[in-house]
Amino acid sequence: MLEHLSVTNFAIIDHIELSLESGMTIFSGETGAGKSLIVDALGFLLGARADSSIIREGAKECTVSAVFTYSPYEDLQKWLNEMEIECERDEGILIRRTLKDNGRSLAWIQERQVSRNQLLEFTQFLVDIHGQHEHQRLIDSSTHIAMLDAFAELNEELQQFQTEYSAWRQLAHEYAQLLEQKAKRAQEIDYLEFVIKDIASIKPKASEDEQLEAEEKILSQHEKLYGAISEASALLDAADSANVLHWLKRVRADIESARNIDGRIASISDRLSAVYYEVEDISESLKDYQSGLRFDPIRLESIEHRLADLQRLKRKYGPQLSDVLTRYERARATVETYSHADESAVELENRLKHAKVSVLEKAVRISEKRMAAAAAFSASIEEIVRTLGMPEVRVYLRVTRSTDDHGAYRISSKGIDQVEFFIAPNPGEPERPLSRIASGGELSRLALALKAVLASRDVVETLVFDEIDAGIGGQVGVAVGSYLRQLSQFRQVLCVTHLATIAAQADHQGKVEKVVENGRTSTQIHFLTRTEREAEIARMLSGTSESEVSRVHAAELLDKDTRSSW
Repeated sequence: MLEHLSVTNFAIIDHIELSLESGMTIFSGETGAGKSLIVDALGFLLGARADSSIIREGAKECTVSAVFTYSPYEDLQKWLNEMEIECERDEGILIRRTLKDNGRSLAWIQERQVSRNQLLEFTQFLVDIHGQHEHQRLIDSSTHIAMLDAFAELNEELQQFQTEYSAWRQLAHEYAQLLEQKAKRAQEIDYLEFVIKDIASIKPKASEDEQLEAEEKILSQHEKLYGAISEASALLDAADSANVLHWLKRVRADIESARNIDGRIASISDRLSAVYYEVEDISESLKDYQSGLRFDPIRLESIEHRLADLQRLKRKYGPQLSDVLTRYERARATVETYSHADESAVELENRLKHAKVSVLEKAVRISEKRMAAAAAFSASIEEIVRTLGMPEVRVYLRVTRSTDDHGAYRISSKGIDQVEFFIAPNPGEPERPLSRIASGGELSRLALALKAVLASRDVVETLVFDEIDAGIGGQVGVAVGSYLRQLSQFRQVLCVTHLATIAAQADHQGKVEKVVENGRTSTQIHFLTRTEREAEIARMLSGTSESEVSRVHAAELLDKDTRSSW
């Protein structure tokens, strides 16, 4: 329950402090006095969007704060625990929000600063505001399903369904992406398989091109190579006495003789001997190499063809042969990965099918519960509206299942249903969609009936009505006031009204007035005594509080027992 409201520098409100009580509280006043500013300020406190234009002229910021007492039911207490906000129920909970002239908004619950979304989440447990814009919501058929779900107490089950629905839609998105990728992969696989086949047909080996190029060089220049080796071999060890070994042998013999005379040249003799034996070994090696040289034109042709094949691969997949081999292995690995991806697609498709079956089963169960609750919901609203000056009205809540062209259910985040209110205000008229035939006064009464029915199933303790009486008057106004009063036996009701017949049935009445002080206009509110209420209700009846007839009528309205059973 809202116990205290403080508003500072909000629009033309300089500063007001309101202590509020249980039951039904009415705010009345002249047109333009700022009655709806109370509702606007409360809406701002509860998290409504706002810009700096709501700040009182000349002020740097506006502030709205309130103290609520509450019943610590499960959802509310769970939210407080999750946010680690501590408060004593007997002391109430303090909510405060400010808006600075730079557009920055700050909010607190107790001493904990919270975001606007967090503020909205929490305050929905405390207050329900019904303004004139709610009439537009009422004729918007897309909102009717939420009303039925609230009546049928399906919100928790619907949240579980929506969690599973979101998971199913995510799977569907992933599967669609997989199919799209699969189409692209098919083209890539064709190319990769061509690469694999192209390279595999040649069967290249690491460094094979380098080895073949060396062999090709030898075979292609065989004659030149053989001539050079033959000449070198002849110079080293020819049949005549002009070869190197012959002369080295003679030099070695002379040095050996000298060594026998002078031992100091022993090292020279040893070095010469080493040279001689090394040259002799080189000569033998050249003879062996020369004897092994063979010219094979068939082998040369084979190497040239092989090198041409390898060169083609290097041009396409290189530049080096090692790059070709790497490309081959990567292509094979990618094709292998894609084959597993196809297996994943099959697995994902199966998961998607099972998820859809589960989501559809839950949607059908919810639909069945909606259909079962729709008749009771319609009857409850109809019963109340008939007491509000529409005795012959018929209200019907139609629940239909949405299907595609093939007759399959269309599933959305709300299930498979379309829900819409139909109404026949007068006997003999067919039921038609609410948006097509309801007048402003009819919408006001339907809105009140909806709030009354839903309030009996809701835990929100404070209901706020901003000009719920739009489009009605006379005995209908009396009926609406009576119903608001009955509603206030179970909830705190705050109501802005211009109808005397509603104001007279309130437990408390606050008068909203504009005053001018020091050249500045501001809105002020004060709660009325019995005598002051007579004068204010007389003004609401006739436009002036001075009329004796109106004063008498006002007193009669205040004295009349308008209470009736719920």
